[in-house]
Amino acid sequence: MNDEMLTELRPNFFFVSGEQGGRFPFSHGLMLDTGCKVLVDTGFGPSRREAVRASGEVDVIINTHFHMDHAYGNQFFPNAKIWAHVSDAPALRSPEQFKAFTGFSGFREFPDFPGGPPGQMVDRELADGELLDFGDVALQVIHTPGHTPGHISLYEPKASILFSGDIDLSPFGPWYGNVRSDLEALTGSIKRLIELNPKVLVTSHTGIVSDNIPERLREYADKLDLRDGQILQHLHAPKTIAELVDMKIIYPRYPEPQGLYRFFEEIMLGKHLQRLMKQGKIFVKPNHKYKAYA
Repeated sequence: MNDEMLTELRPNFFFVSGEQGGRFPFSHGLMLDTGCKVLVDTGFGPSRREAVRASGEVDVIINTHFHMDHAYGNQFFPNAKIWAHVSDAPALRSPEQFKAFTGFSGFREFPDFPGGPPGQMVDRELADGELLDFGDVALQVIHTPGHTPGHISLYEPKASILFSGDIDLSPFGPWYGNVRSDLEALTGSIKRLIELNPKVLVTSHTGIVSDNIPERLREYADKLDLRDGQILQHLHAPKTIAELVDMKIIYPRYPEPQGLYRFFEEIMLGKHLQRLMKQGKIFVKPNHKYKAYA
């Protein structure tokens, strides 16, 4: 693999850059080469995938979560054992569970993901706090749910390197557009990573961050409160969730396929509406319109 694809984080421990800067439908990943070759996620795209395959057999794939921009490439390493958190393993194993976790009726609409990967074998179910020892490099499993139920981050303690998956510090902000996503759990997960205070943060879509990590994570979490405020402003007059979706509060525009992104917007808005109702800031009228208390 060339230097553009790989960045050495410490001996035998590499950042694998995703195609198109790691933007969806691709993602960044990690590779450990300690005698046991390990990949963390496989969504980095076909050119990287082929280079990894050419460099030797992959023994283990650790998926940070079940989303296809992280797990689609698993199928191209058929001899690798696949490890994932116990709470996300069902969505990797079963198309039916994938649909139940996402709430989306099909997954063929996702770009570059023809037919898969649900239906894979998950060989080991991971739990919070486990130390995965690969000799020269060990990774601690940190359960960081919210984005998905079984989303994990991985911490390398010797150099204080944290791979935070889709807690990614992207300008868009946190993402929770599946029916099984959990806004409150995501807030707690970000707080947990702030308290860990790593020296280096590696994310799935924005890459390597080594400065002002706690502050940047706090700013990332603050986007959730900002979205609450934007929704409240729109609810000075009653509105249905469909009317809110049309206002593009979370997504400034809907890329193609627009139906998919409208679906994500509706799910995410619904989670904010539930939170605002629990906080006593809004109520729902008999005509299914939401309204902020005066």
